[in-house]
Amino acid sequence: MKSSKMRAPATPLRPMLPPKTPKSRQNSKENLVQKDPVQVFCRIRPLQSESDLSCIRVVSSSTVALIPPESAINYKISNNKETQYVFKHIFDVDSSQQEVFCTVAQPLVEGLIKGRNGLLFSYGVTGSGKTYTMTGNKNYRGIMPRCLDVLFKTISDYQAKKFVFKPDRLNGFDILTEADAMLHRQTEINSRLMKLERKDTDIEIASTASSDVTILSGIDEDNSYAVFITYVEIYNNNCYDLLEPSNNRNQPLQTKIVREDNNHNMFVHGVTEVEVKSVEEALNVFHTGQKRKRMGHTILNAESSRSHSVFTIRLVQAPVDINGEYVVQDRDKITVSQLSLVDLAGSERTNRTKNTGQRLREAGNINNSLMTLRSCLEILRENLLNGGNKKVPYRDTKLTHLFKNYFDGEGQVKMVVCVNPRSDDYDESAHVMKFAEITQEVQIARQTPIKPTFDNGLTPGRRRANQLFRQAMQVLEENGQEDAQNLEIDLGLIYKLPSFSDFQLRNDNMNDIMKELMICLEDRIRCRKRLVEDFDVRQKEVRQLIYNLESENIRLKTENAAVTATLNQDRERMKVLETKIMRYETTIDTLNRRIRDKDEHISQMETDLNEKQHQINRKEQEKERQRRKFDNKMAEEHDKKQRELENKLGEQKRKMESHMRTQEEKLRLVTDIINDNEFKAGPVSNLIHQFNAHSEGNAPQSERKARTKTIAMTNPRHRRSKSVGNEGWLEHRAPSIAHPGTVLQPYYNRTKTVTSPEMKDITNNRTSRYCLITQEADTDGELETKLYKGDVIPTKTGGAQVVFDDIECLTQQSPTASPNTSRKRKSENERKTPSKKSHTEIGARCSTGIEGHYSKKQRV
Repeated sequence: MKSSKMRAPATPLRPMLPPKTPKSRQNSKENLVQKDPVQVFCRIRPLQSESDLSCIRVVSSSTVALIPPESAINYKISNNKETQYVFKHIFDVDSSQQEVFCTVAQPLVEGLIKGRNGLLFSYGVTGSGKTYTMTGNKNYRGIMPRCLDVLFKTISDYQAKKFVFKPDRLNGFDILTEADAMLHRQTEINSRLMKLERKDTDIEIASTASSDVTILSGIDEDNSYAVFITYVEIYNNNCYDLLEPSNNRNQPLQTKIVREDNNHNMFVHGVTEVEVKSVEEALNVFHTGQKRKRMGHTILNAESSRSHSVFTIRLVQAPVDINGEYVVQDRDKITVSQLSLVDLAGSERTNRTKNTGQRLREAGNINNSLMTLRSCLEILRENLLNGGNKKVPYRDTKLTHLFKNYFDGEGQVKMVVCVNPRSDDYDESAHVMKFAEITQEVQIARQTPIKPTFDNGLTPGRRRANQLFRQAMQVLEENGQEDAQNLEIDLGLIYKLPSFSDFQLRNDNMNDIMKELMICLEDRIRCRKRLVEDFDVRQKEVRQLIYNLESENIRLKTENAAVTATLNQDRERMKVLETKIMRYETTIDTLNRRIRDKDEHISQMETDLNEKQHQINRKEQEKERQRRKFDNKMAEEHDKKQRELENKLGEQKRKMESHMRTQEEKLRLVTDIINDNEFKAGPVSNLIHQFNAHSEGNAPQSERKARTKTIAMTNPRHRRSKSVGNEGWLEHRAPSIAHPGTVLQPYYNRTKTVTSPEMKDITNNRTSRYCLITQEADTDGELETKLYKGDVIPTKTGGAQVVFDDIECLTQQSPTASPNTSRKRKSENERKTPSKKSHTEIGARCSTGIEGHYSKKQRV
């Protein structure tokens, strides 16, 4: 392939701009200009309370009826007759935000992309839903965010880099080179790093959703687009820039003036225009200005707008160069269109809002600007109907002065009238309806797209062609093609001469027409010369291309013959393979039939198996039923035997208790005899005397002397049963008790251990058993531990006494000592002290008071 560098395109021709129409011709052509009426839509707000009465009835999709209530001012005059009003469309209480946007604002966005201007008003009394319709809330987006969403969705692939278009502060734009734009972008990045933007935590607008966004048609793929935002407030008939940069947030805003640019378009001089590249950036800019907007509290609305807000979306577009990459560096090629969304402040009546002071002044300026707007529309309608030329007072207020061009035919005007259907707002709603009726009768000249008649002489689709070319080069480079860098693309020019404009020959404009014709002919001559030169170059290139194609065709024919021979051989081979495939398919069919037969046999066997399993389950259920029946019968027999056994045990228990009461009575008599005569010594008797002394101490003084020689009698009603099993033990240990070191130790439930017991420990209701622990050496020199156990029985006088009924003797023996020697020594000791042993046994029996209950236990 022939290598050559990319050829530089020729200098583009200057576009042929439409000539300006002299003022003398404008009056003669007024009747020929197409005009459109102002489109007025009505939106009805839902009632805030179920108890409120409605004064509005929707008749059809374009007609609404206003019914006067008894509280209305003109109720008697109107004779209780309803008044019907016709609008472009009626949005009832069930209409969604998406429906309002598609009907009202989406055509304005389409015109914005095509170079037309648009103006949308929201008009109504305070609290009728104007702000909700324009901006929405955190759950439902309004018209403004939806316009931004649709616009950016449409131009997302054709946006110019930031700072390519730069505002000139005079309602126009300049085109910067790529180097200058890059320098501005770097400066912006550095400023963001030095000063972080504060995020808005109070988001009032719902996050954008791409599910319901429609991509609009009419986009020019060979243009680059940029979006700029301005946010202006008209407060007390003064203009303020809500996006004005300021180092101090509390610094008051500076007033701005309304001026006229070179094209006789009205604009706010010195307003800040912010370039945005996404919906999120635009909403952040909106929130920045919203914080500065003046809001106030009134009786009718908690957050009432005290000013008119104008949110303007400006779309700047310009064609790209011959390579489809950069914007053409020609300011005359720029097309600017704008869409102004105006949220008018609500009209108020002082007798309802009760405003005073600053709020009263604000309400007066709001009503004055709205009345001026109404007067301008009435004069426009009067001039249209009567053919008059009465001067329209646009300059009376900043609101009408700013939008003078729209009413003079520089854009499409629409209005959304918001109405509160409450009966209390009937009088205000009637004024709003009358104003909307007047507005619909105003005719505005239809605007044509602001585009040059000759589109620069560049080939349409050059941006897309350049993208495809770059993709092809990238594929070739990835595949290792060495000649990928030498490829050449030439989109060329459009072979078309500039067309002549429409001229009307008259005597008074002959010279002007001749000058315009001369300019047009010169442009055509220059364009023809350039196209002829380009045609000659292209003719040579086409001849060379045809020669190369012929050579390539001969080579391809030779290769085609070789490929055809190879193809025939492959076909013969394919026939052989097809025969084998047919034979294999027959074998596969046979195997499939056998598999189906086996599957049927398996299914039959599974059916039989399920039947057998069902029978087994039935037998198991019958067996389980018999087992439960047998268990029930055995349980009944067991309960019967258990009741008989309990009856026998109860009988025996009653007999034993009777016998025990007899023995206790005998034992009590013996105990009284022993206490009076013989039982005077020993640690156990001392403890009993202590407890008896305590019981006597609780008795009256008259009885204490009589009981000096007698023991306190127990209360037979408080005898505890030993079968309870919840005894509370009081363990009395001597301070010098030595631990024997054995594994097995005495264990009691609910034990309290003391070294010197007090009377409150004995008389405690939780103490039912008592244990006295003593240690002494036996005859063999081993340590012997004795445990004296007894019951704690309350006395009649409120005290308590201990009755010992058991003695445990714990001895410790050495495992290395001879058992015979120990036994022999023990027997000798027993023979030497027979009287002591007998005395100990007798004392133990007497202390317990129960014969035959003495026990001696030894533990190792």
